[in-house]
Amino acid sequence: MGAMKGPEFACLLGGLLAFAAGTAAAAGAARTGSPRRLAWVRAAALLGTALHAAFLAVTGARGGQFPVGNTAEAFIFLAAAVSAIALLLDAARGMPILLVAALPLALLTTILALALAGAPAGGPGAPGLSSAVVALHAAGALAAYAAFAVAFASGIAFLVAQRQLKRHGSPPILGLMPSLETVGRVNARAIAAGVVLLAAGLVAGYLYARGLYPGQRGWRLDPKVFLTTITVAAYAAILALSRRPSFKGRRTAQASVAGFALVLVTFWANIFWSGFHRF
Repeated sequence: MGAMKGPEFACLLGGLLAFAAGTAAAAGAARTGSPRRLAWVRAAALLGTALHAAFLAVTGARGGQFPVGNTAEAFIFLAAAVSAIALLLDAARGMPILLVAALPLALLTTILALALAGAPAGGPGAPGLSSAVVALHAAGALAAYAAFAVAFASGIAFLVAQRQLKRHGSPPILGLMPSLETVGRVNARAIAAGVVLLAAGLVAGYLYARGLYPGQRGWRLDPKVFLTTITVAAYAAILALSRRPSFKGRRTAQASVAGFALVLVTFWANIFWSGFHRF
């Protein structure tokens, strides 16, 4: 991310502390079902999201460019996005369990962003970031990663709740969520949104690269391109299988949790393997 100014560092550190506090409150809310702790979870998620959004806005304004320009900033975006979506779904559908599952992921991705702050930025990046095609490529990929993060969080929530139900008990965590069917539906829709968004971003990037490197084929073997294609195919397969009764529910949730590893690997490729991708 380069050298950070005072406001940027304050926003990033504040977001980290907010997500850490929210994660601690989420653990307490899951154990006790306390409405007071749940209120702290929501407040911490809102504060962390706002501070991370402010960090990206300040960074983009200072550089006069798209606010996500490297892997570390992409992780910060991911933390803010998954927290914001969980807040919206909680407000609209009464799903605090999604916040409980999303905040640890937001904390983890923020820690990863800090760990990568001094890492190489990846390739030099493609010129013309202001073009509509490149904007679609970047926005589609980032939005897809956020959708897959929501699928990961909802998958965790589904598996934990189902396990508790099988024990024939009524632990407090069950009071934080709607029916398993509702959580499963959110999980499937997040996967579907991610597939559509990432496919759109991949096609836009493909068209842009063809124009940028006419007559060349080497860019098609770039690890980021290769891994993104695998990610789209894997999640598309999960989505197709989720429509089968034998795979619907628990197995879909397990697959969405495991599939998120592919998303993390694509971020890793930005730093160490890709010749021209930064995020």
